[in-house]
Amino acid sequence: MIPTITCPCRGAQRMPKGALLALMMLSPAAAVAADEPPGTAAIPPARNPAAPDSRLSIPVGVALNGRSLDDPCLIARRDGHLFVPTEAARQWGLDLPPLAGDFTLDGQAFTVLDGRAGITARLDASGTTLLVDADHRLFPTAHFGPARTPLARTRIVPAAFLGYDLSLIGADGRTAVSAYLDGGISGAWGVLGSTAAVQSHGGGVRLDTSFRRDFPDQRLRLVIGDTLTSAGDWNLPVRFAGIRLGTDFSLTPNEITYPLPVLRGSAALPSVVDLVAANSGRRFDVQPGDFTVDYQPTFNGAGSVSMTIRDAAGTLRTVTQNFYTSPRLLRPGLDDFSLEAGFLRKDYGWRSFSYGAPFAAASWRHGLSNMLTVFGRIEGDARSQAAGVGTGLVIAPIGEFSVSAAASHSAWGDGILWRAQFQQITAIYTISASYQEESAAFVQVGGPAPDGASRSELVVAGSVSLGRLGSISASHAEDTHGENLHYSISALSFSSNVGPAYMSVSARQTDTASSRDRGVFAALTLPLGRRTSSSLFVDGGRTTATLTHVPPPDQGIGYRLLFARGAGAPSLAEGAISWRNRAGDFELAAAQQDGSTGVRLHAQGALLMIGGTLAPAQRLDSAFAAVEVESNAKAQVYFENQPIAGRAGGGARTIVTGLQPYAANRIAVDLDDLPLDTEVTYAEQTVVPGYRQAVAVRFGGAPVHPATLTLVDAQGAILPAGLAVSAGGVAGVTGYDGQIYLPDARPGATITVRGAALTCRATVPAAPQDKKPVRCIAATNGENQ
Repeated sequence: MIPTITCPCRGAQRMPKGALLALMMLSPAAAVAADEPPGTAAIPPARNPAAPDSRLSIPVGVALNGRSLDDPCLIARRDGHLFVPTEAARQWGLDLPPLAGDFTLDGQAFTVLDGRAGITARLDASGTTLLVDADHRLFPTAHFGPARTPLARTRIVPAAFLGYDLSLIGADGRTAVSAYLDGGISGAWGVLGSTAAVQSHGGGVRLDTSFRRDFPDQRLRLVIGDTLTSAGDWNLPVRFAGIRLGTDFSLTPNEITYPLPVLRGSAALPSVVDLVAANSGRRFDVQPGDFTVDYQPTFNGAGSVSMTIRDAAGTLRTVTQNFYTSPRLLRPGLDDFSLEAGFLRKDYGWRSFSYGAPFAAASWRHGLSNMLTVFGRIEGDARSQAAGVGTGLVIAPIGEFSVSAAASHSAWGDGILWRAQFQQITAIYTISASYQEESAAFVQVGGPAPDGASRSELVVAGSVSLGRLGSISASHAEDTHGENLHYSISALSFSSNVGPAYMSVSARQTDTASSRDRGVFAALTLPLGRRTSSSLFVDGGRTTATLTHVPPPDQGIGYRLLFARGAGAPSLAEGAISWRNRAGDFELAAAQQDGSTGVRLHAQGALLMIGGTLAPAQRLDSAFAAVEVESNAKAQVYFENQPIAGRAGGGARTIVTGLQPYAANRIAVDLDDLPLDTEVTYAEQTVVPGYRQAVAVRFGGAPVHPATLTLVDAQGAILPAGLAVSAGGVAGVTGYDGQIYLPDARPGATITVRGAALTCRATVPAAPQDKKPVRCIAATNGENQ
């Protein structure tokens, strides 16, 4: 009969070394193993299968792939084969499927170890150590890559907002006023907003009005109202009013949507893996088995990464892999779609409610593999219909190729469009080329009517890094419309750092069917401090000099000076002073040219109402937060380690704008501005707002007043020690001399004391620090229950 055995491996009870030695001395199997010659390939069958020692427990140490494990283990021999507890093999990291010879003894499962494919087992010459050699494929596969865990959104609070951009211009006795307004309301239900433009001489015009609801968990955005169609390789976005439902990857900004280079390796022993690439490095530990790494480069384009694997025995292996990453592709299995239907917008910016014919469109992109992404689109209205397909292909390390084609049918006939593009980005150089051609009758839904002429477009560009010397870039573009209209522009530029200054020089040539124009442009920018810089620009024969001081991000003064002359044009002098505070940016500018003087007043800011509080803000961005500090003192508020205008506390809130929707945003307060008795659990909080939605951030609580009180009973006797005490949600016990400690002794708060023979209640006095005893009145029978 096989004796009951246990494996004291990793988490189980460890066997004392003395007991292990005694068992080994008593074990006939150890003596048998000692008689075997060194280097035995496997445990041989028992000399006499019927002998009693053919079924024995053998306490041994374990060496897995040449590495000694910390814990010894009891094993069993049965019918000439070696068995170990299934749980022990699992703790070693081995993934062993069950076999017919496995058995259970006293509730513990055993599995055969030797005789399996990919694994060998034997005892060493002394018979005290089990030597196991396991193939890396028997260990579980590990995966390393960027985390794809979505961020939990912070609770949204109702908000109303109005952003404004106002200008007042006066010149030559004439005055003009203009305004851009962006207002709306938001909550957990979504965002309802509208924009408008107002001019003193042209009246006002409504621009866009829409309701927006985001579904971040599904990467979906629903828009009802004025919006844009999705853009593709062959179609341009057009404005319409209606409904649009589609994928929006901005709802998951931390997610990587494009394919990453995949590195594969294996380890027979615990190992350290080092990834080394240009300007980046990473190290992590791996356990025995296969592993894959989704490597995230620091730049897009072509590159290489070296992976070095160092195992516990000191063995080194290094592999180098070339890669090419492109954010234009989708990772395998990822979809991107858009469904659009409504009425095309007309006279945008001129008329408030001008819409054309109804239309509908649908587009879809899908990542087929790490190399290939396909896409298609179909659209149509009463006068035209169009459909197109395309593909994006990456071949590492050559570059990225994309090809697309579309066909249209309309009252002007049938037309086609095709486009081909190539791009290669490396750490040293970048090249790109694209060519597009469309026939005379091709028309896009919402686009202008065809004019009867075909069109082609060629663009070629490239740049080379010269290291510390700078960089050179060149480009050439041609646009041919019909037989007689031809336009091209070529440019060559050089840029470099000259000490603390930045210099750029460029030359350009523009050709049309009837003219040619050439020019040289040069610029030199010299920083004069953290927020001050001077620049000199030369364009042909005209020279412009500027001096700029940018105001601090929270509040302060800025200014700008400009002077230009030459090239036969009138001289220009311009100056401006700006003031930034918690309510926005305000600027006064004046300019003089050719004897004419003009003045401009400009104001940009926002008003927000959050939680019933109306407060100004510097600007209206994609998301905002209302910060409150529960203290009588005001504290400086920081957003991403930068101070903001306005302080919170003393009953006043401050508004933080510029938050990134659906991403982690850090907001903090300066604890040095708060009294010592202010209780602040966290000096920094991380919030995740939605688009155009507000979150409330609260720091601190009411001031705390710790105190030590002495409790006595109704007769004035000091309460004994060891009684249970609760006050304000804090539990404790009475100490010697009836004393208790309260971290926050609020006058009028109830103190409850309970013991085996006593239950009483006391009230914190108005002056808890006066050291007078506090009476604890016995509770009634009803209160005792």
